Amino acid sequence: MDKKKFYITTPIYYPSDKLHIGHTYCTVATDTLARYHRLKGEDVMFLTGTDEHGQKIEQKADEAGVTPQEFVDRIVDGPRGVRDLWKLMNISNDRFIRTTDDYHEKQVQKIFKKLYEQGDIYKGHYEGMYCTPCESFFTASQLDENGCCPDCHRPVKPAKEEAYFFKMSKYADRLIDYINKHPEFIQPPQRKTEMMNNFLLPGLQDLCVSRTSFKWGIPVDFDDKHVVYVWLDALTNYITGIGYDCDGNSTEQFKRNWPADLHLIGKDIIRFHTIYWPIFLMALDLCLLYTSPSPRDV
Repeated sequence: MDKKKFYITTPIYYPSDKLHIGHTYCTVATDTLARYHRLKGEDVMFLTGTDEHGQKIEQKADEAGVTPQEFVDRIVDGPRGVRDLWKLMNISNDRFIRTTDDYHEKQVQKIFKKLYEQGDIYKGHYEGMYCTPCESFFTASQLDENGCCPDCHRPVKPAKEEAYFFKMSKYADRLIDYINKHPEFIQPPQRKTEMMNNFLLPGLQDLCVSRTSFKWGIPVDFDDKHVVYVWLDALTNYITGIGYDCDGNSTEQFKRNWPADLHLIGKDIIRFHTIYWPIFLMALDLCLLYTSPSPRDV
């Protein structure tokens, strides 16, 4: 009899600087769960990695006088970089993905084109308030009481640019229904309530999924003025990292491990993982998954 599979992931970390104790906390917690399931005799796949594109990386590289690729290479693979840190902590991950890996970039381009061709992505213009550290746009009503980013509470600035958008509203009712039928989908329960009441039930706005104001990203291959918005790029690592191919040529590893059994994440990125990510999966006609914030929030 085949072993029961268990697929678990950390978030992929943003290497705009050296990682800190919070990153280590989440990774060690994930490692503990992976080891526990191996001890139970299960076939475990443990994925971690780094999310390496975006405007903040481009700015940091410019300040350091190096290219963005050189900058992230130092943080990830240089002395005392991310890989060295996980070796020091004896992390037992089975796979480490970088979003600058060639296979990931090619799949993101194919995914973007597929979603565009099936009518889920369209071109328009975005005007709103932009938080560079979070790589996120917000309307004025979404800002906190100080007029700052509702996620990190740092200042935002007005931004307007041509962009491609994903039709979030097309899938919102389907996601609401799924969450209601699967109360374990978002844990702990107060985070489910927060996502439902603050984002889903009031009505989802279409999501900006490309940028033109910077270059450090995966190019939209049919419109090279645009790069893929960092969250559509980053979130898909959970499938590309185990061999997903949107042309139907996915690996046996992907077919065995998907859907994931657990995403361990921090509460600051729960909106992206419990709203945007499952909607992207629905659009790709893939099974959904279970998610959870960091254990400190449970």
